[in-house]
Amino acid sequence: MPVFPNAAVASPHYLASSVGLSTLTAGGNAADAAVAMNLVLAVVYPHMCGLGGDLIAMVWNKGELHGLNSSGKLPRNAGKHEKVPKRGIGSATVPGGVAGLLTLNERFGSMGIDELAKPAIRYAREGVARAAGLANITELMRPMLERESEATRIFLSENPLVQEDLANVLDSLDTFYEDVGSVAPPPFDIEDFRSHEAEWVSPMTTDWRGLQVAEMPPTSRGYLALRALDRLEPLDVLTPDEPEWHQRLIRSFEDHDGHDGDTIYLCARDEKGMSVSLNQSLSAAFGSGVVIPGTGVLLHNRAEYFTPEEYVGGATLQRHTLSPAMALQDGEPRLIFGSMGGPAQIQFHLQILARIFVAGQSVEDAIAAPRWRFGEGGLLAESGLPDIGAAPMPFPGSAGHAHAILVTDDGLRAAHDPRSDGAALGY
Repeated sequence: MPVFPNAAVASPHYLASSVGLSTLTAGGNAADAAVAMNLVLAVVYPHMCGLGGDLIAMVWNKGELHGLNSSGKLPRNAGKHEKVPKRGIGSATVPGGVAGLLTLNERFGSMGIDELAKPAIRYAREGVARAAGLANITELMRPMLERESEATRIFLSENPLVQEDLANVLDSLDTFYEDVGSVAPPPFDIEDFRSHEAEWVSPMTTDWRGLQVAEMPPTSRGYLALRALDRLEPLDVLTPDEPEWHQRLIRSFEDHDGHDGDTIYLCARDEKGMSVSLNQSLSAAFGSGVVIPGTGVLLHNRAEYFTPEEYVGGATLQRHTLSPAMALQDGEPRLIFGSMGGPAQIQFHLQILARIFVAGQSVEDAIAAPRWRFGEGGLLAESGLPDIGAAPMPFPGSAGHAHAILVTDDGLRAAHDPRSDGAALGY
């Protein structure tokens, strides 16, 4: 695995990683690279993220760690449901992702949002070939996409994937909430969009093996990983080839939520040390399945996490699976890491941390190693793990896409997940 002496990026799609690298080499910083990568992913990985989703990020800069939560509310006119909708317009909340990117850019960026959006605009307007991951999920979700004419027109078209309406929206991100909110379908109205604001929060930390592991506070579920680390039994006398290694990790979790989810995770580190760990998501694959007409913006289905009692107009989501993370050593980033995978993201966090910092595996091997998770059918595992009483993973996406940048004395070791269509690049 190459060692990058100056800067590195990693994401689940090679085009996004390439844009992140070119942003850094053009003089941009890690925040610029993260924004540019996320916008490209909104175009080339639309089953997992997009302008219609939410965003949660963590930034380390000049000795300080910052958290950013941009999670939208239910529309004020949302009606009561005996059973919360899983798809369709009733499953959507106000999209927070664009506000998150604008806020990140305003505070930490060195390049304008218009410049950072140019690669994404070009890919949306000219079209891109569908990566293997997108092509597979598109076929799997074809019945849902066929329910909505705009989703059918855009996502079930022949290659290349062209998104002209989305290109136009990307070309005016500063007015996103006014432009898109004015044409959003009921129960949304423009005031739902106008009132959304991203929020800066303080990450939570715990000490573990000489590291300060940082996760996001509620509404993110990231902090539950810290509780699991605090409960984790010692692993030093074991190896990942032994069932007990994994059983101890499993026992550290009190919350065995098995809900699946589709998300992107990306990370970036620049020459000055600024580090960004970022999740952005449509929740499930292709989110709600609803595209706001004339915009190309596919709304997420994050409202599916509400209970019927919580599903009240204007409510803010109390549980969010997006969980970007970092591990600090002596106050500076040692590992910038995260994953997709719904509630299982924090389960993957512990597995990756243990493989790198206990078993001594390389960051590349730790991310590529087989994983387990709590799924809707109970404990699930990829092939290659010892017998831990788990059922097989139903499909590759169940194990998530994890990416990371490890800071060493020699430089940066970046790794992307081989389960994705991504790349880890640097210079």
